[in-house]
Amino acid sequence: ETIKIKDAEDLLELAENCKLDSWSRGKTVVLQADIFLEEEFLPIPTFGGTFDGKGHSIHGLKVESGVSPAGLFGVLQEEAVIKNINVTGNVEPVGINNAVGGIVGENYGEIINSTFTGTVKGKTHTGGIVGINGTSATLRNCRVSGTVLGETMTGGICGYNQGSIIKCKNDACVNNINIDPAISLEDLNLDISMDLSKINSMNVLGAAADTGGIAGYSTGVLEGCTNTGIIGYAHIGYNLGGIAGRSCGFVTDCENLGAVYGRKDVGGIVGQTGDITIE
Repeated sequence: ETIKIKDAEDLLELAENCKLDSWSRGKTVVLQADIFLEEEFLPIPTFGGTFDGKGHSIHGLKVESGVSPAGLFGVLQEEAVIKNINVTGNVEPVGINNAVGGIVGENYGEIINSTFTGTVKGKTHTGGIVGINGTSATLRNCRVSGTVLGETMTGGICGYNQGSIIKCKNDACVNNINIDPAISLEDLNLDISMDLSKINSMNVLGAAADTGGIAGYSTGVLEGCTNTGIIGYAHIGYNLGGIAGRSCGFVTDCENLGAVYGRKDVGGIVGQTGDITIE
């Protein structure tokens, strides 16, 4: 069964139908034109079919309500596919903010040839394309521009990757501002004060943990990916890397061209590694 989406009303109807997790399985959704959203959009709750954007764009995505997971889609089911779609807008839900992505909050399927441009802001597991990429999930040939902000596990493409991220590119700035209002550069003037107890009491090391150009934290595969965005903020946070903030997985043929800033465990490719293979 093929479902054709030609305007915002059709997209809202799709979101309503997808409240039932089995409704979309076996269905193909095709965008027939660019869509312009003028009001706040609640994520398509769960999707199990194929969503083909045909190269069209969804403009003006605005997710602000306290929903989790959050994105254009909440959950992409295993064996589901999103491809050839471009999304622009802001995903900044209030509240818990766990699993926040520009396109999908939690991904267990496959996202191919898709882009996000705008701002994504969450707390835990925040990414420009997806918040959490599960063990069965793949991101391939995806690209992000804009700004991605989060507190723990924040990545230009994905916040927490357990699956595969292949040939993706991040041009977005990731945690490049001071996200902790209690900390200022005046507090961090190390030329004046080297009082480590004071620095620790400000929780400088605990702000913006696990920040990467592609993935904040990866236990899966990062292959052929490139980052050009600015990663981190001077003297703030730990585990920051041009490709992954922290990795216990596999990293191969990746390139970082962006500046990386932080307080502790900062690397051009990976900030901190566990049991990891880099080629």
